Amino acid sequence: MKIVYFCALEDIPLEKYQSHCRLMRELGTPNMPASEEYGSYMNAVSAREMLLAIKHHVKMHLILDIRVSPFYSLLIDESTNRTIKKHLIIYVLYVTDAGKGPTKCAFVELLAVENANAKCIYEAINAFINENMLDICKLIAIATDGASVMIGHKIGVLSRFQESMPHIMDVHCIAHRQALAAKHGFITHPHIFAFVDKVANKVYSWLGKSSKRHEELWRIMHEYDMLDTRALQIHAVRWISRGQVMERLGNIMPAILHQWEHGEKRWYKNITIFSVRFMIHFLADVLKELNKLSMEFQRHEMDVIRISAMLDFIIEKFKQRYLDVDVQKFGHDSPHLSSLLQMTKDSMLFYEDASRQSHAHVLRFAPMPMDGDNGSLDECVSIAKAYIKNILDGLNRRFEDLPLFNAFKIFSPSSYPIDAYDREKMTQEWLNRIINRLNIDSHMIDIRKTINEREDFCGMLCRVAQHKSMRDAWVVCNESKSWWDLYPEMMKIWQLCLVIPASTSACERGFSHQNFIKSVSRSSLALDTLDALMLLSIDGRGSSSIDWKDVFQAWLNAKKRRAMPLE
Repeated sequence: MKIVYFCALEDIPLEKYQSHCRLMRELGTPNMPASEEYGSYMNAVSAREMLLAIKHHVKMHLILDIRVSPFYSLLIDESTNRTIKKHLIIYVLYVTDAGKGPTKCAFVELLAVENANAKCIYEAINAFINENMLDICKLIAIATDGASVMIGHKIGVLSRFQESMPHIMDVHCIAHRQALAAKHGFITHPHIFAFVDKVANKVYSWLGKSSKRHEELWRIMHEYDMLDTRALQIHAVRWISRGQVMERLGNIMPAILHQWEHGEKRWYKNITIFSVRFMIHFLADVLKELNKLSMEFQRHEMDVIRISAMLDFIIEKFKQRYLDVDVQKFGHDSPHLSSLLQMTKDSMLFYEDASRQSHAHVLRFAPMPMDGDNGSLDECVSIAKAYIKNILDGLNRRFEDLPLFNAFKIFSPSSYPIDAYDREKMTQEWLNRIINRLNIDSHMIDIRKTINEREDFCGMLCRVAQHKSMRDAWVVCNESKSWWDLYPEMMKIWQLCLVIPASTSACERGFSHQNFIKSVSRSSLALDTLDALMLLSIDGRGSSSIDWKDVFQAWLNAKKRRAMPLE
């Protein structure tokens, strides 16, 4: 059984289980079957039965831990796997140790759905809650990717839940929101940015068709003392791919120009248009900053209190670099764009190779294909400013729930004002915001007692956990019984805030893991096998934390077994 568990943890196909058993026998491991005859349980079918027994044991312990948590939230997403089957993935965010431990975001189940409409998803989630005997009254929030089927006003999944449980909060993943805001920048001049994408994909496909071209590119890049040797492809479903593509394209552009000047003259003519070069380098700088923000939003344990500060920082940076400047100073603090402008002199673009020899290319100030503009610097700056304004508008519109996340600062002493009067005023405002926004059920938390406890609670928290974040302060306070005796309602509010998710990036990572397990060579995996492999691999609790006697007994009782004498 431990061999099966090892295979699941390491994402090794169960077909390899038999060869692992042979290896263990050859190494002289005790209690291994003497042969591989019927009854030795050394085949893939037996391995699958053992896998399901282990999965049942691990999942039951996980569900029991969730049941005793005072509050929990669901993170859900739907996708299609390699065999075009629709799946719904469910993660649960809860407080471990019956509400006294740290929070945990755990993969629980991969469900099959007949179709991806709101009714089907709603019924699947309801069935999941009922089958696992979870208390729906403890369900605080459901986080989704913001698709209309999930958050639709009238018949969306969230709306259906809120009809009977109005306290359930809907959370739109912050990483998805940021990606949508970045995409919003293209709405003003879509044809221009589409052509830049076309150039990037042309570079990728042109190099991908010939090993000879790759060898030549590598030689030229060596002459220019460059490190990046591969062009990248834009993927529409990957949030950060476009930024990485533009940055890599800007880095290898001297070598591409050198190659295309003689081998691809039509496209050489296109990439020497000044506006094309300007937009490639501009996007490399802007999307690099947005990628940093996206990566922060996709962190495993995102500190929601930092969301507002990170957004304010990126907005202020974009305004200083691109909006609050004239044409002459535009993008001066942007690495790629400023480098391009410095290398451009009198309609010529100059590059230096490793031996400091200069290479010149004539820039054409002409409109892009399908564009009627003149392609001047002023025109490029005007388009770039419109792009930045669209992004900032998208960020401001899509993060309307920042006041709630900022209110969680009441549990983060590092965010408290230094002045006692200001601290009293702000903590009162933060608590009122939480109570009003979360629509807290009076049966779960006594609002009047919470308000009365607030002043002393915040005063003590400031002294005991000074300069600590919300999660670090929780570790300090939840272990002390006195906090639960003195401030029981504030501690409940704290538990509730801890399980409100900000992102569904865990679901995205779960689907990536699904595609890794259910690869092209393993595309026939059944759903229950795939679910079991995902649970054990993602959970990764280790062999020592599993009661193997309990697992063995469950496997033994599943059906009549035939024992075979050991050697």
